[in-house]
Amino acid sequence: MALRKGHERPDGTILLWFRLVRVGDMTRIRTQWTERAPRGRILTAILVSSLLVASAYADAVLVKLQAATVQAWDRYYQWADQRVQRQLADPARFLIQDRLSDKERKEVRAKLEKGEIVQQRVTTDVIPPGEKFTVPHGEIHHAWGSVLIPRIKLPDLLKFLQDYDHHAGKFADVERSRLISRQGDRFMIYYRLSRTKAFVSATYNTEQEAVYTTISPKQVFSKSIASRIAELENPGTPKEKERPAGEDHGFLWRLVSWWRFEETDNGVIVECESASLSRDVPAILAWMPLIGRYIRSTPLESLRSVLTSIQSQFPAKK
Repeated sequence: MALRKGHERPDGTILLWFRLVRVGDMTRIRTQWTERAPRGRILTAILVSSLLVASAYADAVLVKLQAATVQAWDRYYQWADQRVQRQLADPARFLIQDRLSDKERKEVRAKLEKGEIVQQRVTTDVIPPGEKFTVPHGEIHHAWGSVLIPRIKLPDLLKFLQDYDHHAGKFADVERSRLISRQGDRFMIYYRLSRTKAFVSATYNTEQEAVYTTISPKQVFSKSIASRIAELENPGTPKEKERPAGEDHGFLWRLVSWWRFEETDNGVIVECESASLSRDVPAILAWMPLIGRYIRSTPLESLRSVLTSIQSQFPAKK
């Protein structure tokens, strides 16, 4: 793999030459000349090329999930889940946004009523005070988002969400879906997920357990946790097969989501709080402009995609 910038011509154009070689089942990017002009586009050309190098590196390098990484995730998940359970003990502040300041809460509600999706990273109140916490060889991504589904009743929304046999094509990341089993309000689901980011595509076979709990006639809580995540090699081809668990590209090792649904006079407010575990950003990529931020933005984009998919199934009626 190699990257070389070209030279700037007298007329202000720049020639950029790069050669990226991907290995295994990934696509080879051939040597080529790319012209970018004028001067204002030089940084764009460098950034695009850096992203291509990053994606080629990410594609080529398989990583092994370490025991220390799993232990760190288990600790964090326990803290986060206990935090959610403590919050649910107060039905008067059922939603995450109910715990914001008055100003922040009003701003969030105003955005929701306009049809916007609200998102924030979760950075506080998870790790207990005084605890020294690190994630060796990995990163935890934690965020929450909310959307208002107007003029709909909670039972109608839940009927759609629990129709797991038909989620494929309705959720952007879901290629296939199937209800494996159901026992009351406990669902076992199969999802085939496909995600693309920074020129890198990853496809997974996953099994998830979703449990719904009725808090009140107008409030329902649900937790969904992936019990199995297997990245696919050569997806969609006769050579398709699952990579060994924990021996893959490390884009998605663990996943849990906490959902809150509250029916209001204007419709149903949906909140999804999601935490996931991935490998850390390799040191070889850390120097490239915006690469770390680019890779770390994927969980937020996936969360927005899920909320947008739900919103699109219930368009606002005029």
